[in-house]
Amino acid sequence: MYFQLPIERMARHREMPSQLDFAREALLALEEPDCARFEPTERGLAMFAASEEDLERPVATLQRLYGEAVDLRPPRVRCLPGHPLQQPVMAFEVAVPREHSLAVRQELRQRDARIDEEYQRRRTCVFRGLAPLRDLLGLGGRLAALSRGTARHAMRLSHYAP
Repeated sequence: MYFQLPIERMARHREMPSQLDFAREALLALEEPDCARFEPTERGLAMFAASEEDLERPVATLQRLYGEAVDLRPPRVRCLPGHPLQQPVMAFEVAVPREHSLAVRQELRQRDARIDEEYQRRRTCVFRGLAPLRDLLGLGGRLAALSRGTARHAMRLSHYAP
């Protein structure tokens, strides 16, 4: 089930009658990195990844190959089944120029991120902490908007929690 890859994104072809045939064809064009896995299914091409950023390259390849005909579903957080359901919790690090640090701190708090460490290196402020993956989806784009493209971030799976 790829427990270490908590994000799933589905790609479908709007015009092909068989999504399995599309998925098999698309799979041949994609390079599978260590941080992602691809599986052809009856529903289309299932893409599993460690983070949203790990899907950017395969998504761009599919868009380049299939253009408007490819239907890319939004990323979905994959939880572990059971009682209670277990959701992925991510460890994150965000580095941003000092002048944008207040806006970034506020954004992280609005996303229920627990900031465990905050420090400054020269003109850069660094935040480290934990947050549920569902609250971090779309963080890269939001950080780019808040910092005029100067923020850097990384995240990795820390653990699963109820």
